[in-house]
Amino acid sequence: MRCRFFSFLVILLITKISLAQQGRSNDLFEYYRSDVLTSNRLSSFSVIEYRGSLPPEIKIIRSLSSSTAIISTAQTNLIPSSQLIRNEPASDKWKLSSHALLNDKGNNIKLIVSGNELGPLISFVTQIAGSNSIIKIDSISRAVLFKGAAKDLNLILQSPLITFLDIQPKPTTEIGIIGYDQGFHGINELSNLIPYANGKGITVGVKEQTMEAEDLDLYKRVLPSSLASSSVSNHATVISSIIGGAGNSYYDGLGIANDCRFFPTSFSDLFADEISVLKNAKVTVQNHSYGTLIQTFYGVEAISYDAQSFNNIILHVFSAGNQGKATPAEGRYAGIEGYGNLTGNFKSAKNVITVGAVDNQGSLVAESSAGPLYDGRLAPQLIALGPNGTSDAAAMVSGTIAVLQQVYADSNQQNIPSSSLIRSALYSTTDDIYNRGIDHKTGYGLLNSYKAVRLIQQKKYHSAAVASGDSWSATIDVPVNTSQLKMTLCWNDPPAAVNNISALINDLDLELRNSQTGEIYRPWVLSSFPLKDSLEKLASRGRDSLNTSEQISIQLPAAGSYEISVSVRAGNAGAVPFSVAWFVDTLHSFRFTSPQQASDINPENNPSLSIRWATQIADAGETGDLFISYDKGSVWTSIATAVPLSSRIVNWIIPDTTSMARLKMRTAFGEFSSGDFVIIKLLRPQPDFVCTDSFRLSWKRHVYAQSYVIYSLTDSSHLKPVMNTVDTFVTIDRKTFPSLVYAVQPILSNHLPAARSIAMNIELQGVQCFLRALNYILEDENRLRLKLELSTTSGVDSIRFERVSVNGQLLQVLGDLKVNAGQLDYTHLMDDPVSGTIYIRARIQLRNGVYIKTDIIEVLSSGASNILFYPNPVRQSSKLLYVVKQGISPDCRLQVLDLLGRTIRQYASLPISIDMTGVLPGTYILRVSDRTGKIIETTKQIVQ
Repeated sequence: MRCRFFSFLVILLITKISLAQQGRSNDLFEYYRSDVLTSNRLSSFSVIEYRGSLPPEIKIIRSLSSSTAIISTAQTNLIPSSQLIRNEPASDKWKLSSHALLNDKGNNIKLIVSGNELGPLISFVTQIAGSNSIIKIDSISRAVLFKGAAKDLNLILQSPLITFLDIQPKPTTEIGIIGYDQGFHGINELSNLIPYANGKGITVGVKEQTMEAEDLDLYKRVLPSSLASSSVSNHATVISSIIGGAGNSYYDGLGIANDCRFFPTSFSDLFADEISVLKNAKVTVQNHSYGTLIQTFYGVEAISYDAQSFNNIILHVFSAGNQGKATPAEGRYAGIEGYGNLTGNFKSAKNVITVGAVDNQGSLVAESSAGPLYDGRLAPQLIALGPNGTSDAAAMVSGTIAVLQQVYADSNQQNIPSSSLIRSALYSTTDDIYNRGIDHKTGYGLLNSYKAVRLIQQKKYHSAAVASGDSWSATIDVPVNTSQLKMTLCWNDPPAAVNNISALINDLDLELRNSQTGEIYRPWVLSSFPLKDSLEKLASRGRDSLNTSEQISIQLPAAGSYEISVSVRAGNAGAVPFSVAWFVDTLHSFRFTSPQQASDINPENNPSLSIRWATQIADAGETGDLFISYDKGSVWTSIATAVPLSSRIVNWIIPDTTSMARLKMRTAFGEFSSGDFVIIKLLRPQPDFVCTDSFRLSWKRHVYAQSYVIYSLTDSSHLKPVMNTVDTFVTIDRKTFPSLVYAVQPILSNHLPAARSIAMNIELQGVQCFLRALNYILEDENRLRLKLELSTTSGVDSIRFERVSVNGQLLQVLGDLKVNAGQLDYTHLMDDPVSGTIYIRARIQLRNGVYIKTDIIEVLSSGASNILFYPNPVRQSSKLLYVVKQGISPDCRLQVLDLLGRTIRQYASLPISIDMTGVLPGTYILRVSDRTGKIIETTKQIVQ
């Protein structure tokens, strides 16, 4: 009964909101004022209709329209009578989200409640569902997420502490989980040019709260974990999706290591996780997108991470923090605004990577925490895309590391590389940003995932060991026309003593010598002197005695042979393992990095396209002219002139067109074209019907498509192609394909895939078997307007409205209607429904003779009477309810008389319900009159 009741509320709510959007605020007032559907107590809230602007002391709890609102009942007296048009106690329906109405079933659902005071709210939830039911407490929104049951909804709604109730939905496929620009870091190049570099076989640890294991983009890849937090958070889900989302929901949800696995652990323990557990799960990189306070010392948590990294291959990645504008209050850099503000002493570990953030335009985010660390070491070491903060940026780096580990393992008998090799590969392939060279804000520079993978593929690295007093050397060749050589030495250092003034123990030195000229190049070092002017100085060459990584770069190096030398200046006895990697950029090279394919050009997703490129130039002032062609290069139209090539980006407003396109950059050293791509709105398939045996998907024709591939989430973690068609619809047998999640991808005339549609769960689209909804509206004089909305007219012959018994037995045919092609909505008007509850359904007749019955809906009305009291008889300890004829004001007087005509009870206005406690069993007369005294209804009522 409750589910049907809530289904009725859904229908009525949607109808009323639709009317309100057309300016009918009166409908909202009527809908939200108290009626028989409310709980049996005085409301703490009122729905008001007003004119003008309310006094400033009035707190609107929920604004329903420009002239209708929910406020505290206690505040209604503060509104001048000249402004207050109407004022009624509010029902509880205003507290419900439409999603809560649509998902009212189940005994273990995730409920979200919010109110004005969090403490009492928590106590209330604890009383209702128990303390163990609470999943999350959000103090900012004064909300509590907890596990509850549908049977508790009414009780929860009745509480004056509650001002909002929602049911947390399961993962949906309507939009992509994340929205990062895949033109950053060479991610487009990586996924399109090296598609097998996807993190397959690598397990990434995510230490914080637990990600949603049933999320479409993480599906079947979250491993069970004894260390996992009991709290599931959206933050952990987003972070995991950036690291390795499968792109099932939408291509924009494709993570970097999109075939990795995930191992969740809780950050309630800030020490490094138990290594035996991580080893059993085969975790080789762990992401930490969290922080604490600004801490400027080498603490025991830092020691635990250095010890773990020193003895194992695992690499830890930390977000630098979002305190970049803060001024540290303690330590060497106390009082220096904007520096030394990383969050958490565990980020002072030596063998880890900390990551700062840039925004979608490639600019450093001011809130991104900066170094130096407490002892002057460089931090963050990398910078990456983090439009929502350094949490996202850290995830970018963790996903890249998983890919690097996989690519290395694939060519090294599945052995995982040392964390020092991964660090040296990442640092040697960065793009310079912010200040020239290394700096305390951006470390070694901006992550470039594509170049880092290319370095591992090309084996431009050495791994060895060197003992104190000894040295190691190797020779590399630098080709002609090189714009830059960048080389980085990295090693893992054993943990230092807690709170030590300097963390470094083994001090290695890197040198590079030109074999032809004998010229020696030393690493870049930064001033760590605690003055802002000193910290902002550009790097100079020298000897580094602080960091476990050292970098040498040479602009426009002479071609020829160079000797790398590594030595130990100080440290513990024994050989020190290290890695050194290098990367060479070619002068006057140019390539478009985004867009790479049709999926990058979706005006609905973003009306502005970030056109990106990679180039190596000798002069930072060099410019180019950017063009676009819509006819495969016959005619070129200018987009921008004199574009600084060093900017590597132009933001372009996508024109209102559907077309193939191609880009060209004209420079002083040549002209360079992109591949062809398509500018077109995203394909949006929809289910036409979803029946028990089959369903049909249809979509608008893609102008350049020669066929379409249907994808389904079957028994694997990724969407897989299950069929092809040249039509714009497909009917699928559910026995053959029992999956619920589907997407459609156009295949273009050049045989390249276009953007795949958003994936959808066919059972969550509001479509049933040829039906979207059956509902009703009670109009004046209780005329009952029935409405049926079809999901498609294809194959449908006619519909019939029927009155049935509660068990579905046909009682009366109300009306037959012929279905017209393309017309989805059909109505029937009943002028004289009987009083009480009647049951309605519709029958959909298909052209093949098959008919489909809808679910039965309940309609309660007073029929021909002005008012109907129910139940009759009513128990002595129960409440007597009523329903008033539509069009009759409920502001009436009520008398309860015995059979001798004596007044037992009387009410100046109809209460929400009538408490029959204390009324003796027997037969009574209920007399209802309007404000003028005119009797509008007299009826008998039995009390048992």
